[in-house]
Amino acid sequence: MVRLSRQHAGKTVRLRLLVVLVCSIWSLWSTEALAVRPFVTDDARIVYKGQLGTETYGGTTVVKGGSPAYEMRTLEGLGITDRFELTAGGFGFTYHDHQVRPLDLLIQPKYVLHSSLGAIPSVSVAAAMLYPMSGNRQHWDGYSMVHVSWFLFTPNADIDPYDNDLAIHLNFGTKNRYDAGPATFQSKFYWAAGFEVITFTRELRLLGEVFNGDPFGFEEKFPAFQTGLRWYKAANTQLDLVFRGVRNTTEDVRLAAGGGGLSEEWNYTIQVGFRYLIDVFR
Repeated sequence: MVRLSRQHAGKTVRLRLLVVLVCSIWSLWSTEALAVRPFVTDDARIVYKGQLGTETYGGTTVVKGGSPAYEMRTLEGLGITDRFELTAGGFGFTYHDHQVRPLDLLIQPKYVLHSSLGAIPSVSVAAAMLYPMSGNRQHWDGYSMVHVSWFLFTPNADIDPYDNDLAIHLNFGTKNRYDAGPATFQSKFYWAAGFEVITFTRELRLLGEVFNGDPFGFEEKFPAFQTGLRWYKAANTQLDLVFRGVRNTTEDVRLAAGGGGLSEEWNYTIQVGFRYLIDVFR
């Protein structure tokens, strides 16, 4: 009876995850024309002044020898000025082996040093702190980063200067961890490279990224990749379908992904993401 109850609870949680994601997309659907940003790694643009960008995504992760894990997260970024953006959130949770755990809370200010279209790149800087909502107050993670981006082949800048045929971005910085137990600080180099290019229509884009682990996960490291498709229903409304792979090179990463055993296995994630921009003040 206990096993049947747990199986039923697992199916119920997965169904609720799907319903919440679908309802979020349905309720926010719009046809206004404004810009949105790329997926997991970041580029040098910010949301426009006075606008709030909300990012909601959920997916499932599988690894050889382990049970699947499910995750849902939401982030919000507010354009305070033309150059300064504040992102906060991370409100979400993971579900694995009949356990639900909250995700860490993110606070990230971001500032554009130089904005450009064409061969001269745009440059921004960002720093972030992850507040441990899960209850483990021993590890405090964060990162600092420089974003370098090229926005190329803009057909009509009067509509949206970021509506490019090709966008390329590079990230450089550090991922940091403060361990409150022995009171030690660790830092390691972080990098990422990605692109977004139009396909046979302007509304459908191809994405590709290689990165040194997720910036939200201190233990993750190279090799890591993601690729997928992005559909712009409108310039301020986009839907992503992404396939992601990360090598299980540490015990922390294996446990987070639901992996078992001590071998270095890959874990793979299929994720659906939704982004939307709304006016707050102009």
